[in-house]
Amino acid sequence: MADQANDTKLTTAARPSRGRRGKRRIMIALEGIDGSGKSVQFARLKARLEALGKRVGVLDFPCYGSFFGSQIGVFLSGSGSVSAADVDVRSMSLWYAMDRVKAFEQFDAKAYDVILLNRSTMANAAYQGSRVQLEAKKHGEDPQQALEAYIKWLFELEFDVLGVPKPDIFFIFDVPVSVSHANVAKKGRRDYVGGEKADVYEKDNELLETVRKGYLTCAEMFDNVTVLRCTGADGNMRGIDEISDEVWAALAGLLK
Repeated sequence: MADQANDTKLTTAARPSRGRRGKRRIMIALEGIDGSGKSVQFARLKARLEALGKRVGVLDFPCYGSFFGSQIGVFLSGSGSVSAADVDVRSMSLWYAMDRVKAFEQFDAKAYDVILLNRSTMANAAYQGSRVQLEAKKHGEDPQQALEAYIKWLFELEFDVLGVPKPDIFFIFDVPVSVSHANVAKKGRRDYVGGEKADVYEKDNELLETVRKGYLTCAEMFDNVTVLRCTGADGNMRGIDEISDEVWAALAGLLK
């Protein structure tokens, strides 16, 4: 597993590699449960980086047009003979992991100064980790202990065994599940579920609560993770610009 960063956290980040002209390449992962405003912030960050003259590469996970990603879409839609909720956790984790492996194999990272990931290994940890928690609870085991053990296993699988590149920083856009549902309802059509309906994860309140817990547990376990609270004291979404500026400030050190 990753080396110890301090007494309580494990490091997830690799040293930034070098791009053209000797400048270091930075990889940034944006994470969050559905309806967290992540996609809006992703587009805003890309635009701000490009305004600085940065060459920005983008990877969206899952890659629904790929071999592995298309099967993940079938699992999530529940349209096939097997739903994502029925595939055992570690097997489902492998589908997501292999989707990432193949995507990076076909991606020319050297062409960019900054690489933005719309979800990454941490999404795998949070979404599949939710099922780990629910299974542990069902069997009278400690859900938190089971979750942490699974997350360590997954990060070792993706980063150490399969060699998936490690982001330099993770941003988690955090919202309550009630806000998530309201925002998902506004998304409109998504091809992988064949319309505007929620996928098998978005439908399940308890599942989404444990997904959120999975993300926050990752933030506690690993360094290089910034949690952005995207709702205010009134329970409404904070302003897009306000959240964007918070992201930008957190990147100041990496972008020097």
